[in-house]
Amino acid sequence: MVENMLHRYTVFFVACALPLLITGQIAPNMAYQLDFWLMWLLAMVLVGLPVLFAELALSARSAALPWQGIQKLTREADAGMIWRAFAALSVLVAVLLAAGIASRIAVGVAAQFGELVRQAGVPMMAMSAVVMAVALILSLLRVRLLFVGTLLVIFGAMLSLFDSAVSVPLLTEPSLGEWSQAVLLALLSVGAGSGLYWFGSATIANNVMQAKKPLAGYILPIWLTQLIFGALAILAGSAMIGVPSFLVSSVGMLLIAAFLLHYAGVQLVLRFGLLTGVLVLVLLVFALSVVPMQFLVIVVIFISLLAVLCLAIFSGFVMKISHLRKTFNMKTELRYNIWRVLVRIIVPLAVVAALAGVVLELVA
Repeated sequence: MVENMLHRYTVFFVACALPLLITGQIAPNMAYQLDFWLMWLLAMVLVGLPVLFAELALSARSAALPWQGIQKLTREADAGMIWRAFAALSVLVAVLLAAGIASRIAVGVAAQFGELVRQAGVPMMAMSAVVMAVALILSLLRVRLLFVGTLLVIFGAMLSLFDSAVSVPLLTEPSLGEWSQAVLLALLSVGAGSGLYWFGSATIANNVMQAKKPLAGYILPIWLTQLIFGALAILAGSAMIGVPSFLVSSVGMLLIAAFLLHYAGVQLVLRFGLLTGVLVLVLLVFALSVVPMQFLVIVVIFISLLAVLCLAIFSGFVMKISHLRKTFNMKTELRYNIWRVLVRIIVPLAVVAALAGVVLELVA
């Protein structure tokens, strides 16, 4: 019964935890720039919200987990096999996020306890691999530790904020790089395109649709949770991280990494069967655990944006209009048309602009 309750609120735990895990890697030290806050809010409305609507609508329509659900939807839409790549991309994103968490913990250990690490002579890659191995073992507990991990990450963020001074943000000159960071934050840090919301809400969203209730009543609270904890994450990303906040956050991050690996494992087992699915997961875990954190962040950005683009194009152009209109059950045709314009035009353009910003930054 407890596990059913936890599964019911999985999407809210994800919406709380992911911004606090990823914001510091995408947009650190941005809390003092008012223009960035405004661009992030704009991106959350114009990009993040339509993508969340798309993912949960597909979840409600399929009433199945992502790998099974995308197969069902492509058959309904008479679409090509290429759109099923979203499921594979979402699994890869989950394992990459878990590997990034392991690498971040290893880097944090070296920063906070540098002398002990040097004396022990433990390589950074070895620490990352050990953290990933522990997360893989904990993933057998499924969603049971996600709630605890989320609370610990929130508590760790609050500890870091208490140790830092918060000042009023100032208006600075906006740039393409800041817009790129704002879009990335509005998508990646909340897990858009990762399939996690689809995974956590397939049955619930379908029940809302079957009851002929507007799906917006289920989606908007999730988006508001993303907004609140995204703001907290931006503030925490500019705060000093002390030993207590690092230790508390690290345990929480480890538990959330275990949930991400559980999600990836479930999808792989559905696709390849138990033995092959577990083997593929183990190989991915240990192959990615030795990749440096800086490279992992870049790979996560590109793979996640590709998954979001795939999701937006599939829901906006490939899915039948009548199917999604019935799924959303919006009160007016205008609301549906606004979403369709956003997911067809604004989201792809914003993703391309974000990719351009990332490439320019890498080149520079």
